[in-house]
Amino acid sequence: MLSFLVSQDIALLNYLRSFIDPNSVLQVRLIHIGSDIEVALVMFVLVGLWLYGAYQKNDQSKIDALMMLYSIGFAFAVYVVLNLGLPFRPRPETVSTIRPLVDHLPDNSFPSGHAIFFGASVLAAFYYTRSWIAWTLLITGVLMVLSRVLAGIHYPGDILVGTIIGLVGSYIVYRLRDTKCVKGYLLVYPVKMAKLFRL
Repeated sequence: MLSFLVSQDIALLNYLRSFIDPNSVLQVRLIHIGSDIEVALVMFVLVGLWLYGAYQKNDQSKIDALMMLYSIGFAFAVYVVLNLGLPFRPRPETVSTIRPLVDHLPDNSFPSGHAIFFGASVLAAFYYTRSWIAWTLLITGVLMVLSRVLAGIHYPGDILVGTIIGLVGSYIVYRLRDTKCVKGYLLVYPVKMAKLFRL
């Protein structure tokens, strides 16, 4: 069963990659931009929420930014723990003739860290921000994870599992949002400390 899934994963990667011409400067440039666009946009959203809260003297925007940050951080903590027991999967370029379009270390391909970021940040955005922000992050996030497959540095299965881990991590943080640890410490103290610097 596992070998069948792996073979289908490889076949899907090859099929998707067949739409890309590695010699096209425009296509390669678009994949370069798309492969990290969500990360840059989420950082912009987090800083924007925080500064908006400081400007409006509204702690709720700051709390929303912190909850998004904690959602992403927790999802990556889950990934680190899981990665201790998950099998190592070489990146496509190390075991096939696919030429990567984005430079990347030849580390573990499974699951995708960018997909974890995508799943956690998008679900957190739907929980804590306005819907237009969340929908924007969803669209750019899909472009990002698709770009990483088209770039030849991830299999579709890496993206699927990474996205699930990100969604689960973000959901767990959402469920814990009213606990004493989160409400009494992780949200209150950063906001108080930032006020010392008028942020």
